[in-house]
Amino acid sequence: MPNDQFPLRPDRDWYDALRARYGDAIPAIEYLQIRRGLQSIVEDLFEKLDIADRFNVCRVYGIATRNAGFTVADARYSETATEADKRMCNRVIERVQEWLVESCEHCGRTGETIAKVGLEARLQAPDIVLGDRLLCAECYESWRSR
Repeated sequence: MPNDQFPLRPDRDWYDALRARYGDAIPAIEYLQIRRGLQSIVEDLFEKLDIADRFNVCRVYGIATRNAGFTVADARYSETATEADKRMCNRVIERVQEWLVESCEHCGRTGETIAKVGLEARLQAPDIVLGDRLLCAECYESWRSR
């Protein structure tokens, strides 16, 4: 089991439940490169698309955290998507993407601090993913000593 307490992948149980609820509308788990604090926001995206009945015209192929406060959602439209479909989906995706880039990667609350994860972090957690993380003040305080 990896030592990284906050891996750059969702929780498998959460993913399986999401997949059971929305089926093929959910991309393969390897295309969801997010920390677990962002899971509820990603789930909200699929819930909003489902409520709007737009899975048939808007397909999410992946969501990936690139750097602290920088998350990319890969969503594409079918050939049958109307301009109204695209406007509706764009509003949903843009709002969710705003939440993703403003939220703590560990708990989902409003992010405040960018934490740097450098090579020295590998001494305690060899499997930790290097890079930056956007954290709320509480998560930063509890996590920074690691």
